[in-house]
Formats: sequence, structure tokens, C-alpha cells
Amino acid sequence: MNGARAIQASRSGWTYHAPAGRALSGGIGIAALVTGARLGGARSRVLWTTAVLPDVALLYGIAAAPGFERLPPYAVRPYNVLHSPAVPAVLLTLAAITRSRRTAVAGLGWLGHIAVDRAFGYGPRRPDGLRY
Repeated sequence: MNGARAIQASRSGWTYHAPAGRALSGGIGIAALVTGARLGGARSRVLWTTAVLPDVALLYGIAAAPGFERLPPYAVRPYNVLHSPAVPAVLLTLAAITRSRRTAVAGLGWLGHIAVDRAFGYGPRRPDGLRY
């Protein structure tokens, strides 16, 4: 891992650049989706909606995207916010406080999406729209 990637990886806390980090991310993603399916049912609309919802930011920016690898600058912040592990953490915390099964399923679906993205090497975007 080069110096810039090492700094970014240590800042993000989720080291998806290394093979071990990708494997861990894949395991977390699968576990989150399986647990969500057990809690909400395999055909849960909440689970599968939240499992694809973070990519709304891609749809938001796709029309003006100069290419597949680069998002337009106006879509970078929504993409990074929707792909932040903080979002499912808030949902799962709220679910624990309120004892809401649907909110837990939503948090697990969202976490599953982010973790699977990390397993395939997709992380936050730089301000210019490219991946770190």
C-alpha cells in the first residue's frame, strides 16, 4: 500500500485496500444481509430497499458523469454520506433504543451494501469524483 492510501485507510478506519480488509468487509456484508433476512424475511422490502438505497447518489450524478470511474463533483458528497458506515450505525443504534425490528433490518441492509462495496474495492470518493 502506498503512503497516500495508507494514510487514507487509517483515517477511514475501514481498510478495504488490503486483501484482508476486503475479506473482512465481505464477511461483514454477507453476515449483515443474512441477519437482515432472518429478522425481516428473505423477501423483506425494507432490507432490499436499503441494500440498494446508497446508490441513489450514483443515479443522481450519472447523467453528468464524465465516465464510469468519476462522479461529477456535485454528487461526491451525497455519495460519501450515503456510503458512510455512520448511517447504518445510527440506524442500528436507533433500532436498539426503540426495539424496532424494521429499523434494525434497514440498518443491516445498509451496512450490507456498504460492506459489499468495500469488499469489491469501492470506498469513498475524492472531491474530484474519483475513488481514493
